[in-house]
Amino acid sequence: MSKPSVTVIGSAGLVVTRSAADKKDTATLKYVEADLGNETKLAEVLKGRDVIVSLASPSPEGNAVLEKVLTQVRPQVYIPSQFGSDLRPAQQKLPGFQTLKTDHADKVRAQGIKVVEVVTSYFIGEGHFLTEIVAHAGIDRDAGTVTYADSPQTKIAISYLPDVGNAVATLVSVDPLQMPDVFRMQSDEITYEDVAKKFENDHGVTLQVKHTTSDELLAKANEMMKVSQGFVLDEFLFYLWAVSAAGRDFGNSYSKNDNELVNPGGKLFPWTKFH
Repeated sequence: MSKPSVTVIGSAGLVVTRSAADKKDTATLKYVEADLGNETKLAEVLKGRDVIVSLASPSPEGNAVLEKVLTQVRPQVYIPSQFGSDLRPAQQKLPGFQTLKTDHADKVRAQGIKVVEVVTSYFIGEGHFLTEIVAHAGIDRDAGTVTYADSPQTKIAISYLPDVGNAVATLVSVDPLQMPDVFRMQSDEITYEDVAKKFENDHGVTLQVKHTTSDELLAKANEMMKVSQGFVLDEFLFYLWAVSAAGRDFGNSYSKNDNELVNPGGKLFPWTKFH
């Protein structure tokens, strides 16, 4: 696709935002005020766009509006707000996990619209995921422990936010016929032990090592899912840990990624290595 017109929803091109009062347009970027609560206005600003990328927080109400609007405006490509785990294989081990996202993608795809689900696996960055928020790596900050499921050498894919931005910015220019239904990217691949060692070095602590099995984690996660009352961060982090501990190709590590599609030979931008 040559120089597609791209709309990003829910982010600060055309950018759809709730308020554009403090934002300035540029030669290639335009801010437009719209809201998922105003279906007519949203359809008006999205009409004629080649690619629509949603960064909006998924909700049943918001998804329903997007599904109606997308059916009206019919972009060439829609990238839903699904960044994170490879949900479909994860759901084989943990039924019900993040089905709000996959159901949304399926409904839009059923209307004949090209949908590309972007899988980033674990986000990582200083001051947030995998550095300060670490429960999904088996680390209990308060107890000073790290629990390894099966093996500390279990692999996980990680993605730094700048790499995600670069990859998506390149992906939207790819011919839709060459786009996979599920686009898997990663900055690097590490182990759970790598995360624990970095946490120890960054915080000047020594974690007590404990052990469990991936089967035990998944059994507990499935029981938790049955009684869950909605999104709770601690529960969500446990679900992430459980599906990733299941091993390669079950959520947060993959046998094959699509990095070359957007960054052949690493010539367009450098992938950020674990540090």
